[in-house]
Amino acid sequence: MPTTGPTAPHVIDASATRARVSMPAGWLRGLVAGVEAAMLSWLTVVVPAVATYVATAAAPALGEASWQAAAGLGTSVWLLGHGGSMHAAGAAVSLVPLGVTLLSLALVYGATRRMRLATVGAGGFVPAGFALATLVLGAFAALPGSRLAALGGAVLVAAAGTALALWRAGAPAPAALTRWRVPAAVTAGLAGGGWALGGLLALATAGAVAAAVVGWDRVLLVQHSFAPDVVSAVVMTLAQLIYVPTAVVWALAWLAGPGFAVGQGTVFSATDVTAAPLPAVPLLGALPSPGTPALPWVVLLPGLVGLAVGIWLHRRRPQESLAGAAGAALTVAGAVALGALVLGAAASGGIGPGRMAEVGPAPAAVAGLLLVEVGAGALVGVLLPHPRTRAGLRAAVARGRAGRQRTATGGPAATPGTTSAATPATARGSAAAPATAEREPAASPAAAHAPTDAGGRSAEPRTQAPRFPRLGEHDADASPTRPAPGGWGGPRLSEWPPSQDA
Repeated sequence: MPTTGPTAPHVIDASATRARVSMPAGWLRGLVAGVEAAMLSWLTVVVPAVATYVATAAAPALGEASWQAAAGLGTSVWLLGHGGSMHAAGAAVSLVPLGVTLLSLALVYGATRRMRLATVGAGGFVPAGFALATLVLGAFAALPGSRLAALGGAVLVAAAGTALALWRAGAPAPAALTRWRVPAAVTAGLAGGGWALGGLLALATAGAVAAAVVGWDRVLLVQHSFAPDVVSAVVMTLAQLIYVPTAVVWALAWLAGPGFAVGQGTVFSATDVTAAPLPAVPLLGALPSPGTPALPWVVLLPGLVGLAVGIWLHRRRPQESLAGAAGAALTVAGAVALGALVLGAAASGGIGPGRMAEVGPAPAAVAGLLLVEVGAGALVGVLLPHPRTRAGLRAAVARGRAGRQRTATGGPAATPGTTSAATPATARGSAAAPATAEREPAASPAAAHAPTDAGGRSAEPRTQAPRFPRLGEHDADASPTRPAPGGWGGPRLSEWPPSQDA
């Protein structure tokens, strides 16, 4: 409002509004989902450990052990399942029981779906809650180990389970990801890579089951050597069940070709078995023994899986260009190789000192061979039935036929896509030429040297058949009284005298 006084007007600016930071909708439910999944996973491992202590509390071998120590041991195993390690009696155990990892992954997925989280912002609090619970529960671990590695593994597992749940719920992708346009060949290849990795794991599971059936007698022999009671037998069975997914990854390495090791200097592959003294673990009784017949053909199975996925890509996710189809096939191979690299690293570690510090497959070797095997099969399956490939093959076959025809006739042959310059009359004349040649008598040797005119015709007169004159024809050389040679013999119509009646 202007003033009339001598003083200058004073303008009061409105205070700028402060930006308010708001939490995404559903963030608290995401945090609770992460904590809930971690607690359930931890209890699934710790409760059997405590129950085992209660059932064997009167055993003299336990000494001064308490249920708290049993819970601490279960916590250490739970942390080992997320990438941690345990150290006891100078030995380090770092081989991850992937059964615990899959349990946590499934619980995170279920908790995220149950909380109805539909945004990435809310889902981001699920790994935060899982990590918070891991920090708290890790304090109860009875054995020293790598807590930081377990924390990182817990975050990765929770993030994977949350991402899978949000994808199944149809949550929109973050704005930062939507700015980048992903080629259709890449998305198709990623989908095919998931199917290929699932098929390989299914084959590996079948192989692990077959190995267990073949070596079941050795498994029972090692199990009975401990003479366990009912509780001990249950505990030993549960302790080995959490390592069954790890054994499946070993079977995947066996299918790929490199195989795996159980102790330094050992090799268990489809073509070679080099064994050494093994620890008395019943599960290891399913390993192939020395002298087992080699099965080199199993390395073809990953290629067949790649071929099947390539055919699936051709039918369900076709690409217009050959480059796009090849890119999808290579993306399949890359996704499988990346998944095998992660699984191989998770299924490798140590289970004791000395030689037993090296157990599991070589992740890089497995990933490299699967990249080649699956990639080759996928390329064949997606490129061979491609329309442009078929068109190129048809053109090549046509060119080959034209070349063989040219060689057989000794002259130029018509190529596909060209038309003959001959007219229909010429074509008919050329077609009738053989028949005419058959009816005409063979020329004499003298006629072969006869002079010809400019048109290539013989210059010598030839005897023609008698011809009747046409009306109106005039012959200057013919006289009225002398018939033209070969003519009618009488007067022509033009030579008739005029009528006397006129």
